[in-house]
Amino acid sequence: MRAPFQVIVFPYRRAGNEIEVLIGQRSDDGSWQAISGGGEDQESPIEAAKRELSEESGMIGTNWLQLDSKVMLPKIFYKGHEHWGGNVYVIPEFAFATEVTGTAVNSEEHSELRWVSTVTADTLLRYDSNKIALWELCQRVNL
Repeated sequence: MRAPFQVIVFPYRRAGNEIEVLIGQRSDDGSWQAISGGGEDQESPIEAAKRELSEESGMIGTNWLQLDSKVMLPKIFYKGHEHWGGNVYVIPEFAFATEVTGTAVNSEEHSELRWVSTVTADTLLRYDSNKIALWELCQRVNL
């Protein structure tokens, strides 16, 4: 069963003095976002983040970093929210970043996965929570 939280993940790689992040264009509405998804059963947020990265890109991360960026989102955005009970109205979205190597493999959830500069990512990303987490990632890796 889906757990009452959401995760976003920014896979990143170094490109000289810069970093590039992997973002995906959603198949359903065409919006660009970080790798994302919900927890399952008794997963912790970091376990969910690792699983989502693997499912959506086929990649494995190293040097995982839980970002301080966190927002609360209305439960009605997510399938299975009926099972969370009447006292749950909003759920947390936890943000993570992880270094990756290798080639990303697209999943059905995205029409495209793309490595982009952080500047380009900021212009393409739809959700403010993604942009805030991206900004924090850049600060933490001293860009």
